[in-house]
Amino acid sequence: CVTSKDVADQKKKASKARAIANAMLGLESMVGVLPPWEARKMYMAHVDPHLTHGCEVSLDVNLDLLKPLEDVQTEFLRRILGVNKRSLIAPLFTETGLVPLRFRRVILALTHLKYLLAVDNDRYVKAAADDSMLLLDSGMPSWAMDLRYVIDKLPFRIVLPNLITITPRMVDGVIKSVNAGLRAYLQWSIDNPDSPKLYLLRGRLEPEKDSAPVHKTLQFRHYLNVVNPKHRKALTQLLLSSHCLALERLRWVEFRRPRIDRNLRVCRFCKTEIESPEHALLECTGELELVQLRQDFLVRMRKDLPGLRPLNSMPTARFFTHMIAYRETISLVAKYAYKVTQFFEATPIYVPPLPLHWLTLPRHND
Repeated sequence: CVTSKDVADQKKKASKARAIANAMLGLESMVGVLPPWEARKMYMAHVDPHLTHGCEVSLDVNLDLLKPLEDVQTEFLRRILGVNKRSLIAPLFTETGLVPLRFRRVILALTHLKYLLAVDNDRYVKAAADDSMLLLDSGMPSWAMDLRYVIDKLPFRIVLPNLITITPRMVDGVIKSVNAGLRAYLQWSIDNPDSPKLYLLRGRLEPEKDSAPVHKTLQFRHYLNVVNPKHRKALTQLLLSSHCLALERLRWVEFRRPRIDRNLRVCRFCKTEIESPEHALLECTGELELVQLRQDFLVRMRKDLPGLRPLNSMPTARFFTHMIAYRETISLVAKYAYKVTQFFEATPIYVPPLPLHWLTLPRHND
């Protein structure tokens, strides 16, 4: 059962981890914006130890106690990626290659189980582990029972062998299954048709140095290596649906304005098509300056990347993901994304006329 001491301990761990994370991010006022790769390394070195402290012994049977620790992780990742608090959770991990805290703590607990199985029989910890397995076999509360419970409550099915007869090699198999299940779960979160925000992340390929691009669910993405932080964040915000365009902003309920239906979130310039990232970057002809900016960009792209397919050879959303799949031109794409979003931000968003009765509608976000 959960005690007040358990709650206090988790809050204390979360407070320490948040203080360290904030101190690291506070360095930006002295050294400039932390590049995501360096921030990721600092997170693993200084924040992750606090978020995983004791997780091998004190298992997460109550997910409410885990949430304060998870919040530290998600807030840190949102900050280094430059996305807002409304952004979805799954891309924070698919884009940085980090493992969500709940699953990382499970993997560490399984690694601890592997250690317990291999330790000498004359060690006290071995005797304690054996007693825990026997208690589980008798249906009594124990660390082993908590481990089985935590595994059973994962959002995908994992078969945990009998802990009385389990071997270190079998534990390795369980860890591999957890990693595979995690990747499938994150990919499902991206591909989920009930959540249309992440359509630009679907079906994309990650460029490889010495081979053809391949699909990877959990990976530190190449576009996060763009040096200019403004350019990098502009592209990241477009991909993760955390941008300034009507497709995202009019989804929100704000300033006594209700959520606008998707088909009414039209472009502030042409007022004919939905104002989406692919429309803003590749379609809109409502402003000559925007059209010229696009033409200059495409000329430069074809010069630097002769194999780039023509814009009209595929749907614009697919072309968008196609043009970010190349390391050699990703900085150019990010710079163009920044220029376009700045151009759109300079003009107020178009809000369609709303019936008066909409003011009384319930306030909620999709």
